Amino acid sequence: MPDSEACPPEQDPAVLSALYLGRIQAAVSQANDGAMCVLAGRLIRESLVTALRQEGHSFTDERFFDWFAGLSTLSDVSAHKLRPPRALCQAILTEFRHNPWSHLAEASERMARAFLAPVDLERNEGHEDTNALLAEARLVVDAIEPCDTDLPFAPVSALFSAARKSLRFARQERGIELIKGPRSAVAVEVNEQTHSRWALDILSGNYLAPKHGLPISAPLPGLLTFATEHNDPFDDDMPSIARPSGSNRESLIALRDALWSLDRRLLDAIRDARCIADKLQNRRSNGRAGDVAFYLAGFGILRGVQIERVIGASRLGVRTIMSTLVQAGLVEGETSRNAATMFRFAPQEVNHAQAAQDAEDFAFSSQAIDEFQSSMDAIDELLRRTSRSQSEDGC
Repeated sequence: MPDSEACPPEQDPAVLSALYLGRIQAAVSQANDGAMCVLAGRLIRESLVTALRQEGHSFTDERFFDWFAGLSTLSDVSAHKLRPPRALCQAILTEFRHNPWSHLAEASERMARAFLAPVDLERNEGHEDTNALLAEARLVVDAIEPCDTDLPFAPVSALFSAARKSLRFARQERGIELIKGPRSAVAVEVNEQTHSRWALDILSGNYLAPKHGLPISAPLPGLLTFATEHNDPFDDDMPSIARPSGSNRESLIALRDALWSLDRRLLDAIRDARCIADKLQNRRSNGRAGDVAFYLAGFGILRGVQIERVIGASRLGVRTIMSTLVQAGLVEGETSRNAATMFRFAPQEVNHAQAAQDAEDFAFSSQAIDEFQSSMDAIDELLRRTSRSQSEDGC
């Protein structure tokens, strides 16, 4: 192959995947419980948001937190044809509660208590359908032939191959949709807009950890991402020896992006956990203040009643904890459109120049110190004369 067509090593998705995986392994070995708690909360939120959007629900990040807190619907657009959002999120949280990664299991248990979203109109049907979908995803993963390798490349390629062969999870090709009019119907060509490959994403951590390099059973939201356009002129049914390695490269690129995202989230979690520990170090607070900060830094915005459920505290106790976190410069309170107070993790940057100026303004000048010392000497001399006078009178 000519040099102009060869990919430089630094652009090879396999090389970058190995690099990110090594960074993740090193960071996990050094991260404390606080950082892992933040990471778990962040992965829970990303998994929920990714699943909802893959299923076709349209919403903003702010609307998601309002909906999760029970303050509004997820969207103003009718979604009766979509999988019910509350049933979807409950199924994911239940799945995570059985995850072998203890931090993810505990965080999912606590966030399930704080899940106050409105009840779906089709409760039973939604739960049954979503649980059946997850069961089908587990069957797909369990049917993959074991890969005797410590690296995730071949296992992820096998996972992509299994997804492509599944009627449920394969990428849907272009189709025809009939739009009915008052007198006739118009055929419109449509592309794939919704899918349910999030069910494989949330199982990918169990599949890759620890036999295939991933140190923790962390879900990889968005891993099963297929190309929007199929440029391979060969049929997928042809034997692999007769077709180019485009499908393998697609899985490598997806793995690279997923590991890069996990690496970024892990480094951010370590940084946020260190910030929380530093700001609470010299303040009178119990361990629950740190727990609240970790969940706010990880999952995101929560209202007071949700925090009560997360840590099992009273309203007065939560009010005291939030006051401590606000004074420490870790949390900000804001009013939602429903007039409820929502708390977000918003660490304030330390202004070192202002801190130095404040210290200088507070410090005594050398003249003031000399005058203070002179006054103390005069007091000592007065005390000595008084003591000497009393001794003479006693004699």
